[in-house]
Amino acid sequence: SQTTNSQNYSIAMEHPPPSPFICPVIRSKDSGFPDYKIINGYVSYMIDSSCSLHGVSSHHGHRLDPLYWCNNKESEDEPSWCGACQCKESSTTYYFCNECCVSYHKECVESSPLIKSPLHPKHYLQLFAHRGLTMTHYHDSKIISCSYCGSSVGGDRTTLFYYCFICKFSLYPVCARRPSFLNYQKRHEHTLNHFPRKNDLICDVCGVVDSKSLIYVCLQCDFVVHKNCIYLPFVIKIARHDHRLSFTYSHLRVLLSCGVCHQRIEENYGKYYCTKDCNYVVHSKCATRRNVWDGKELEEEPEEEYENLNSFEVIGDGIIQHFSHSHHMKFEKKITGILYYENKRCQACVLPFYGGNVYNCMDSKCDFVLHEACANLPRTKQHIAHPYPFILQVSDTKNCFFCEYCDRFSCGFRYVCCKGDESISIDVRCAAISEPLYHQSHPHPLFLSNELGKHKPCSMCRKNSIRTLNCIECDFCLCFHCATLPYKVKYEHDEHFITLSYEENASLNWCEVCEKTLDSYKWLYTCNECGVAFHIACLLGKCAFYVKPAQNLSFASHKFNIILINGLTRPICEECKSRCQDKLMIQELYDGIRMLAKEKKTATKIYMFWLVFKD
Repeated sequence: SQTTNSQNYSIAMEHPPPSPFICPVIRSKDSGFPDYKIINGYVSYMIDSSCSLHGVSSHHGHRLDPLYWCNNKESEDEPSWCGACQCKESSTTYYFCNECCVSYHKECVESSPLIKSPLHPKHYLQLFAHRGLTMTHYHDSKIISCSYCGSSVGGDRTTLFYYCFICKFSLYPVCARRPSFLNYQKRHEHTLNHFPRKNDLICDVCGVVDSKSLIYVCLQCDFVVHKNCIYLPFVIKIARHDHRLSFTYSHLRVLLSCGVCHQRIEENYGKYYCTKDCNYVVHSKCATRRNVWDGKELEEEPEEEYENLNSFEVIGDGIIQHFSHSHHMKFEKKITGILYYENKRCQACVLPFYGGNVYNCMDSKCDFVLHEACANLPRTKQHIAHPYPFILQVSDTKNCFFCEYCDRFSCGFRYVCCKGDESISIDVRCAAISEPLYHQSHPHPLFLSNELGKHKPCSMCRKNSIRTLNCIECDFCLCFHCATLPYKVKYEHDEHFITLSYEENASLNWCEVCEKTLDSYKWLYTCNECGVAFHIACLLGKCAFYVKPAQNLSFASHKFNIILINGLTRPICEECKSRCQDKLMIQELYDGIRMLAKEKKTATKIYMFWLVFKD
């Protein structure tokens, strides 16, 4: 009998009795959603007392089994995602639904329809179910987010959350059970207590007023901190600086501006400073933006040294072996009055040669050539606009790519980063942009100082961009597309260089190529000696300036040729039915089917280059 009892006990531990609670998904469905409210433009259904927490017999298919892996302690190693609230906050107990195949926080499963939370003691909080539906006539819909953890309420799944209509205050069920105090002695030596009343108090860590964030205070020390600032890192590495930065409250020896937003640094609040004594300081909020910081806490972590391999090996006097090419290349010094070769372009940046030092392939049958600057491109590069390093990749002669920063297609070298949320590629011209940028179009230096997620209109093309180079002394800004336009180019019917003009040109009335009226307030390419002007798109081509003629290319499942238009007549574009004005055209390849002969044949369509690869 003792053996039998032991076996029964073992079975009971492996298969614990089902919970008397209902799966949150079934619970919300049982309500029938008789009452709904519009919260920030989203339809949210009220769960009232009629939606019972219990009743497993009527929903035996959705059995909830308690998970004991955490042993009543919050785990940092196990996944903490909850199917009811989609919150990343950990719980001490989880339930698993065998029908939904997801786990739920104990707090979500046992959530009462109406509660008072220690984080919001003044009013009751009502439980709602959100299903991602919006009212179409609400144009100002804002995402509902938890006031404690900051996670957004939404998605295709049903999401449970508590809400106070009086204060517009929301909490996930697991967050609503949190205590009203925190202990984190690395940030502050005393216990921090939640300050429930909304007030414009300045956070001592970030120096910013944020009424949306929960506030914790130490009355003994007159210390105020936002909930989301308590756990900010102490040592970090950001994209805008070469050295590590350390958090401090200390006063600065000299007045400095922030290295990210370039605004004044307040003396009395937290900030990050360079550990190498570079006089480089950054606001706490600016330093921890997701497009600036990679999210890693580096305190007590050894410094990593990136081995930046040389792009070439020196073989002899002026002779190198570049990593991108199989043949030896020879250095040729700058030659004044060099002829203009439209079809001879640098393999890296895809720009023509207008003179200047170059590396030419020593094989007479090979036309591989690089600008001197392009031959010296670093193999690894930290860019100011991205928190992770980029790796230089050689262009595949059969593939084009899309530059994420300037919105152009290119066949040249690319810098690629596969870390973070997505893989991105940028061309070598955008990769070369650094701070401060001194551009011929403006007397002041330009900085990448956009607010996170904010678009600004470019002063040149007027298009909104989320990534612009800005002047901190005036309202001038440039998008990456305009900032990387070549300053001087050649035109086949003009012996002089054509330069980019930034001044108002009231005396120039029409474009030399298309013969249409010019807008004197927009940038133009002009020849000062000949008094002629060009639209930028007419001189460079809509996008063709950054690619070169090639055969059997592919992009996004399309197969095509890039063909130079150098005949006496220009082909008619099948899309717009007009003659192509560009220097290059697309010949798209596809497989058609001859219905009569029932056999495949290859056909071609001719498009203007800019209709396929739009800026």
